[in-house]
Amino acid sequence: MDPRETVELYYDAWRARAGDMTGVPLAERFSFRGPVASFDSADGYRAMARQAGAAVRSFRVRQQFADADLVCSIIDWEMAPLTGTLTAAEVLRVRDGVIVSGELIYDAEELRRAMGAAPKDEPPPEILGLLARSYDATAALLATITPLGFAAVSPCAGWTVRQVGTHLIGSLQLLARVAEGETVAQGEFDAHSMAATDHLGPDPVAAFRAVAERSITVFTLPDTLERRYAFPPGSTPGAVLANISMLESVVHGWDLARGAGAPYQVDQTVVEAVWAFAGRAIGDEQRRAGLFAAAVPTAADASPLTTLLGHLGRRA
Repeated sequence: MDPRETVELYYDAWRARAGDMTGVPLAERFSFRGPVASFDSADGYRAMARQAGAAVRSFRVRQQFADADLVCSIIDWEMAPLTGTLTAAEVLRVRDGVIVSGELIYDAEELRRAMGAAPKDEPPPEILGLLARSYDATAALLATITPLGFAAVSPCAGWTVRQVGTHLIGSLQLLARVAEGETVAQGEFDAHSMAATDHLGPDPVAAFRAVAERSITVFTLPDTLERRYAFPPGSTPGAVLANISMLESVVHGWDLARGAGAPYQVDQTVVEAVWAFAGRAIGDEQRRAGLFAAAVPTAADASPLTTLLGHLGRRA
């Protein structure tokens, strides 16, 4: 296939399908660099495209040039909340009919101001930094678990360590999908169904890193933390979804470590943030719904992690 034919599928997604990249052949580790956001996976880029595509009012390819596997396009597009036209050069590399990388080049300062996005030299909101650190700790833990460790019994009744891991990835995927604006069927929230579907695959660390990147990507997008989403039991702010994601990572990280007998080093500041959230958000109503076991008493001088786990029905 001519590289320009493959690239046409990509631009058709922006032009006619509001950024829906379904069916566009992106490499799994698609690398994208741009002035507003950069990505190192197809999943992360697809999530961004779905969000940004909803704001695109018009899109056209003005000129296009090809050199071997490189296709360079000059594109014009209009995007809410801006009133004018943005023009950019985009270079896409295609190999064997698959787009492996992209670079978008334009002055994005006006777009950043209009969207309220932080300049690149400003730190992200605190929750995003904490969430990333929680994911790093869990990924490092997964890298230490052996096949025998994954087969071991976990602290979650009836689940092996591997089932806890696959539940964790399934949960983070679901939360990311909700934050991306997808309507998720009620049955997909079932914890046991998530544990029964193998999300770890042959490389658990890579699988977890992919969903972590997807999660960070969607929560970093403008307005995601402030918007409200359909999530049980009702309309829920994106910031709450991000906190639930961090809780899942930290607490199930401990479940994985305890079951596999592996060391778990999680940042104290992350633990304190999860405990502050769980102390407010999780109580008798959630226990009656079967989401958490009865609280386990802990000593007054117990560590924040021990206190958090006790509140969630775990004995550290």
